[in-house]
Amino acid sequence: MRKFFCIVRSQIHWLLYMLACDVFFVGALWLVDARALKMLTLSLVLFTLGSFALVCAYLWHRENRMAQVFDAYLREPTDARAQILLSRLSGYPRSRLNTLLKMLEKAEREKANLLSQNEDYEEYVESWAHEAKTPIALLTMILDNNRDDMDPDMVYKIEYIRSRLNESVEQMLQYARIKGERKDYLLENLLLKDVVDEVLEDYRPLLSEKEILAINELDRQTIFADRRALRYMLGQFVSNSIKYSSDDPKLTFSAPEKNCLKIEDNGIGVKKSDLPYIFERGFTGNTGEKRGKATGMGLYLAKKLADDMKFDLNVTSETGKGFTVVVQYPDVSTREEE
Repeated sequence: MRKFFCIVRSQIHWLLYMLACDVFFVGALWLVDARALKMLTLSLVLFTLGSFALVCAYLWHRENRMAQVFDAYLREPTDARAQILLSRLSGYPRSRLNTLLKMLEKAEREKANLLSQNEDYEEYVESWAHEAKTPIALLTMILDNNRDDMDPDMVYKIEYIRSRLNESVEQMLQYARIKGERKDYLLENLLLKDVVDEVLEDYRPLLSEKEILAINELDRQTIFADRRALRYMLGQFVSNSIKYSSDDPKLTFSAPEKNCLKIEDNGIGVKKSDLPYIFERGFTGNTGEKRGKATGMGLYLAKKLADDMKFDLNVTSETGKGFTVVVQYPDVSTREEE
């Protein structure tokens, strides 16, 4: 009924016009035959109101039929339903709607084509990344087996190259992951201490070469996250600590409060003016020559992964006084009880 009254309101001007015509004819009738005025006036007004009600009822019925056909098309936009929709219209509205439907069909085909291309790209990047990790793993095995027979300086250079290659491959993989339509995160309860130990082991040779004291103060804290994404995110903070270390370098992982991971180093730090922008894509800042050579992608990807896993990243730093990241993650205790 609400729709019916809306139609009545939208057509009220026609009712006023018809009533005005009635007034005119009643006036003319009064001049011709005043005795028949009362009976004919009532009949004329009733006929006008009845005719208006019938027209509104017809419009209401037509609107309902049109809404049903349109809703059916929205639920299942097939050619058959489009033709039914067009059959309800005529003239200019039909022509405009036909043009609109063709534009929507073209846009849908282009979208499907782009999605297909994007899926192909994702699959290629993942395949390439996994293939690239094979020679990196072989390089690691050769290096471990011949470390004692090689010049320490050469060992460091190879370790550095291996680490950068592995980091670049993983960066490409994670970038394709966050930009893809399908984000295959495997969220699970993880022991945070074990994940940090795995990340530190990955960077062990470079940490040793830079003589960085890595301290893992975590105990039994549990985090609900994707292991691969979490390792990459933490790896970026470790990698930055290595790149931008200073004298007597130290890197500490701690949990100052519940559902909180604190990563702190005493490196060259970041200017306060740069802090609001460090998670932006391509931003490197201007703290020293090393940052000038950075790509600015590592922390950008770390932030994107953190957002996907519902983590909050808070950073504090001061030039020459270190860099601190605090990761706030959701409480998993309710999940564990379930």
